[in-house]
Amino acid sequence: MKIHERVRERIEALITERALGPGGRLPTETDLASTFGVSRSTVRNALDRLEQQGKLERVPGRGTIIREARLEQLLGKLTGFSEDMRLRGLEPSSRLIEAIQTSPSTLVKTMLRLDGETVWKIRRLRCANGKPIAIETCHVSSSLICEADLATLSEGSLYDLLIKRGRAPAMSEQSIEAMLPDPEEAILLEMDLRRPVLHFERLTFDASGTPIEFVVSTYRGDSYRVHVLLKR
Repeated sequence: MKIHERVRERIEALITERALGPGGRLPTETDLASTFGVSRSTVRNALDRLEQQGKLERVPGRGTIIREARLEQLLGKLTGFSEDMRLRGLEPSSRLIEAIQTSPSTLVKTMLRLDGETVWKIRRLRCANGKPIAIETCHVSSSLICEADLATLSEGSLYDLLIKRGRAPAMSEQSIEAMLPDPEEAILLEMDLRRPVLHFERLTFDASGTPIEFVVSTYRGDSYRVHVLLKR
């Protein structure tokens, strides 16, 4: 094991020993180097790795701060955002950014297999315990929900609404890509433009195999990670 990896483990042990929670501050690089008997560059490499893992954050003027643990999504289980957050003991909430009835783009039309229908384009900021986690843009055929339903989506679940309409989500296809946020996304998610986001595209089907929703989501990369269970 490389020396900076051993130092990283010792820093994690130090966090546990001192019961440092989110917002807690680590000693300076100089103090850590002295404590562990290593160079500052070794400490810096260990801290860099912990920051990449989303466990720490360097804040100018404040030092090295402990971050909240990342939320984790287990691929293979189909859940909406609200259900996903409640399963973790977190309180989901949403802010409706935009809800318009419009002609679908070529991509949306193809994904939802539409033939002349309009769609609802619903854009929401999704939060967990009040903290912005994701920006979600859903496209749903106008035949599935009506304008009166939009008011419920500020706090409610689109999946719950589809279930009430007899079109329960049964299966989805999803792709994930890492990228940098655009300026608007960075503002809404309250994050630095230089930090990565996870870009999700999900196409959801009902039990008959008919597409019912196409959603594009942007998640904070420092607050969310994906866990995949593979079997052979």
